[in-house]
Amino acid sequence: MALRGMTDAVRVATSGVRGATSSGLFKPANPLVAAQVARDLRKWGTTPAIGYCIGAARSPEELAIIDVDDALHPEVTFAEVEHRCDALAKGLVDRGLGESDTVAILARNSRAFAEVIVAVSRIGADLVYLNTGASAEQISLVLRNERVDLVVRDSEFAHLCPPGVSWLGTDDPAGVSLLDSLPSRRGVDKPGRAGQHVILTATSGSVPRGTARASLPMDALAAVLDTFPVRLGGTHLIAAPLFHAWGWMNHRLAGSIGATEIFLRRNDPERLLALVQAHEADTLVTVPTVLAKIMALPPTVRDQYDTTSLRAVMVSGSELPGELAWDFMDVFGDVLFNLYGTTEAAFATVAGPADLRDDPNTAGNPLAGVKVEIFDRRGKPVPRGEVGRVHVLSRTSFDGYTDGTDRERVRGMVFTGDLGWLDEKGRLSLIGRADDVIVTGGEKVHPVEVESVLASHPAVADVAVVGVADNVYGATVEAYVVLDADATEDDLEDVRALARTRLGPRHRPRNYVVVDTLPRSESGKLRRRALVDPETGDDPEWL
Repeated sequence: MALRGMTDAVRVATSGVRGATSSGLFKPANPLVAAQVARDLRKWGTTPAIGYCIGAARSPEELAIIDVDDALHPEVTFAEVEHRCDALAKGLVDRGLGESDTVAILARNSRAFAEVIVAVSRIGADLVYLNTGASAEQISLVLRNERVDLVVRDSEFAHLCPPGVSWLGTDDPAGVSLLDSLPSRRGVDKPGRAGQHVILTATSGSVPRGTARASLPMDALAAVLDTFPVRLGGTHLIAAPLFHAWGWMNHRLAGSIGATEIFLRRNDPERLLALVQAHEADTLVTVPTVLAKIMALPPTVRDQYDTTSLRAVMVSGSELPGELAWDFMDVFGDVLFNLYGTTEAAFATVAGPADLRDDPNTAGNPLAGVKVEIFDRRGKPVPRGEVGRVHVLSRTSFDGYTDGTDRERVRGMVFTGDLGWLDEKGRLSLIGRADDVIVTGGEKVHPVEVESVLASHPAVADVAVVGVADNVYGATVEAYVVLDADATEDDLEDVRALARTRLGPRHRPRNYVVVDTLPRSESGKLRRRALVDPETGDDPEWL
């Protein structure tokens, strides 16, 4: 056991050196610059309060943020955004906010969102990230449960906030001067505590619950740098919500290596390609559903844009269909990386281009410093290759929900809620949510297995499989199908025939429901229960 622990420590250390070297963090710097970075790290540590300090020290006049939807300040340098973050922090202090307070943000990706993250961190307050897809009732409950003192919001979401709650506007001059009122350049003092960053996760039939973290440990950052081909001073197009753990983590990653971030409010697929070309972005951070929309563009449209600058297209947030991975890489090259994790467990495994070429359905290997094991319902390890419940442990795994509750754990490892198995190479494969399993006639049916067969038909644009109560079998399989725009009734019959050919009797859908669209979260995750009961909540979000 001691030898294994030593081996793990060596692996983490080796990963850290590789990651820091490949990203350029070990690139020699002017002694004065190095001293400034060291001072900033001593002051802020690895919390979000570090903000854009590294970029401001290394290259103050380079662009830190390109906000393509901000008409007034579309571009700001590292020096400017650092000044703005301090200004906003002082403004919050002037309003009486400090270490004992909680701020919430309800906004789309923007420069202002990024500035709020840093400013709230620098005063030691907690920051709650509200989902823009939530209902007014959900938001009201979260504000009450998390004891929020102030909401910073985009004007388009004003109707979701309950009356009587103090607020500031990201895009409304009547709210807060996020744009203009910049005081002197003297920075704010270090607070007495590191504020918590509360990212919400939803569980079936319940109010969203908070998962809190204060910092990104250096070994975790090193593991990420060793996994993805990102580099110092690159350009990252962040097309994943900052209020989700996946977008939040990549925002933190970009800041740690002094990369330029590109923000936009909505992820139009053609616009993303245009932005990659216009800014020669080397990293695109998004979710699998956006990749599907990009691939749905006519080839003549995709071919208009030069995307050869891309070194990494990084996705998470929902399942990545295997054929989509192959199709995307066939067009854009072997640049695709798929990360698996949950808000509670944090990042767990990554499948790189070589993994996806070998097995497009794999979730990949654990990152350095991350432990992934498969257990049965009794908490016993299952043999390699057998299906069980996926558990994850790392330094970034959460300590429990902010309401005092916790998820199921085995030996300290967090249950992700998914079923999966490890192959002979130690790679994880997933077969779906544990509570989505359909038991029909005593046989277990995993929806993903059925969906992958139906989705292979060219007439199927999207598909979801659920269990429907049945007096004889307990449950039967039902498929909700989004057909391609040119599909006909004959195509639907071909889908049925495909199911009869490739699926066993219990796995074949008893009923097919044709719909225009499927309910998905902001991260692209299928809200399967909303098909059965629209009043229920969602599953825990993937990163």
